Amino acid sequence: MRHSKVFINDRSSDRIAYTLYCSRGTNRAELERMKRILNRAIERELTPRQRDCLTLYYLSGMKMKDIAAHLGLSRSTVTRHIQAAEKHLKNIARYYS
Repeated sequence: MRHSKVFINDRSSDRIAYTLYCSRGTNRAELERMKRILNRAIERELTPRQRDCLTLYYLSGMKMKDIAAHLGLSRSTVTRHIQAAEKHLKNIARYYS
């Protein structure tokens, strides 16, 4: 199966930032700062597979089994990619907070 690329833009990075970090009770300026940091981190720090799995899960609302079928991976591999990406982004966010 051919690998599909998923692109990150300002709107999608907003949704990821909101989903991962908004529950912390941050103010608007902090959320905007975190959005810029996350956008850079998603583009530069994650592997392409982690980026694809994370964006399909959070932005498209796909279930892990559907992502696995779409990318030709096992469900456990998709889970590992998402967990690794979340952990990496949280570590980056913690560093900047």
